[in-house]
Amino acid sequence: MKKRIILMLMSVIALNSCYYAQQIAGDIKDEYQTEKTREKNGGGGAIDNEKYKEGVYEAIKDISKRPVNKKVQFEGITLILPQGTSINQKLGNLIDSQTGYGIPIIFSKTNSCSNVFYHKKISLNNYCSLSYNRYLSTNEIAQKIIKANGFTKMCN
Repeated sequence: MKKRIILMLMSVIALNSCYYAQQIAGDIKDEYQTEKTREKNGGGGAIDNEKYKEGVYEAIKDISKRPVNKKVQFEGITLILPQGTSINQKLGNLIDSQTGYGIPIIFSKTNSCSNVFYHKKISLNNYCSLSYNRYLSTNEIAQKIIKANGFTKMCN
């Protein structure tokens, strides 16, 4: 009987420690992801890095003058982007090919639709979502991309 009680207590302790180990691993993963977004070509977070901030703003100004005519594949959909840009396939952000700076315009594949972000339907319950911070001078570029690709805030 004592063996069973001790075994049960040990099992509870083991399961509990697994939970905490999982939480720590999740926190480490989130921190790593945040660091990745602040790299030069990161998911729009390069603008938050003092080392790249000025260069990102210059790239945004330059990209806003370019025509939107470059076709790029992302998550099973062809998107039309400004000339001289691409998409970071891991993080989904726009990248200026000339400077390598990550621009805070983010594309992602989702299975839901809301009126918060712009969406383009890929297939049944699959959407390509576009998000950007309109206060960071990216509004002009984002609106050109939205218009060229038929993104909307309605779920069709």
